[in-house]
Amino acid sequence: SFLVAMPDPENVVVRVVNLPLVSSTYDMIFSVYTNTKENHPYLRSVCEVAEKGVKTITATAFTNAILVIQKMESHIVFANNYASIVLDKVEEKLPILRQPSDKVVTDAKELVMDAKETVAHTIFG
Repeated sequence: SFLVAMPDPENVVVRVVNLPLVSSTYDMIFSVYTNTKENHPYLRSVCEVAEKGVKTITATAFTNAILVIQKMESHIVFANNYASIVLDKVEEKLPILRQPSDKVVTDAKELVMDAKETVAHTIFG
């Protein structure tokens, strides 16, 4: 699972990543990606090249970001606190965020089936 250790419980990015809908969707996508990479040799080499590129870009961006983060720490703390308040409200209004993606998909399928049955019953009696 893609759960991140929570060094700061108020870190809004960590909170979003750890939402069940977000983490389970990531796990599902990662599983499909891994399966595709393992079962399709032609795509494997393309994926590996792309992964190396992403790692290089990420390392460079991280190194440069540290300097910016240090200079803007007070602004980041303010933005994080504000975003945390907004996330609290979003989580309250959208409880779906606390559900794993497979449950969301199952519930959506059931809703569609119920709607089809209702329409069919209304039209055909």
